[in-house]
Amino acid sequence: MNLPLGIKTWTFVKSVVVLERDEYGVYELLDSRDNILYIGHGKIMTSLLQHLENGEHPVTGAHCFSVEYTWDKARAETRYGEELVRYYKEHGTYPKFN
Repeated sequence: MNLPLGIKTWTFVKSVVVLERDEYGVYELLDSRDNILYIGHGKIMTSLLQHLENGEHPVTGAHCFSVEYTWDKARAETRYGEELVRYYKEHGTYPKFN
C-alpha cells in the first residue's frame, strides 16, 4: 500500500531541491496552506527544478513539496495517474497547475 503524498513536506527552495535524488517518482507542490497546486512525475530533482520561480515551468505560489520515489519510470507514471484520480475524486477538478 502506498502512503498518501504530503505526509512529509520540505520547503520548496533550490537549496533543498538539489538534495533530492534524481530518480523516478511522483511529487506534489503545495501552497503555504498545504493546498495541492501541482502533481507531477519524472526524475525528482530535475522535475522539481523546472517548477522553481526561474525554471521552465514555474508553479507560482509553491511553498513546499512532497515526494514518493518509485525508482521506475512506468511505476511513476502509474502513481501519477492514481494521485490525479484521487485528487479529482476529492475536489471535482484537477490541481491549479495540472
